[in-house]
Amino acid sequence: MTSLTPAGFTLKGKHVLAMLLLFFGTVFAVNFYMARVAILTFSGLEADKAYQDGLKYNDVSTAARQQAERNWTVDAKVASQKDGVVLVLTQRDGAGRPTSDIAMTAVFVHPADRRHDISVDLVPTGNGQFRAQAPVAAGRWDLHIEAVKDAALLFRSVNRIDIAPVM
Repeated sequence: MTSLTPAGFTLKGKHVLAMLLLFFGTVFAVNFYMARVAILTFSGLEADKAYQDGLKYNDVSTAARQQAERNWTVDAKVASQKDGVVLVLTQRDGAGRPTSDIAMTAVFVHPADRRHDISVDLVPTGNGQFRAQAPVAAGRWDLHIEAVKDAALLFRSVNRIDIAPVM
């Protein structure tokens, strides 16, 4: 005669629930870990033409070394106003003198959206100072500064700045 009593393990609803929770819990934990690592290791740098920029790496490295040898200092002061900001740059060479006949440009680069970037041409005001007004909103920006003389790039700087709102 055959016995109908269960012998051994019986799969019940609570077992199925535990297996589902463990499976999806593991998937969630791995996804959370991978997203966290991706965010922490992303440098924020981006390039439109990464391959071409990579080919120019040695040229960029040489230009950076030449810029360091010039020992220039460029101080930037940004003052908030109702309708934007006033940017004042002061440039000095290694001996502390202003360099003549240079053209300075600045770009306020929005960190999240390139459509909000604002380019300004700085007007020389004498004694190595340059000034410009720009309709830049309050918030965090990257300030890209370049100095050019006779079509040669002599100085390049990128700085993260915070522009305070005017109350």
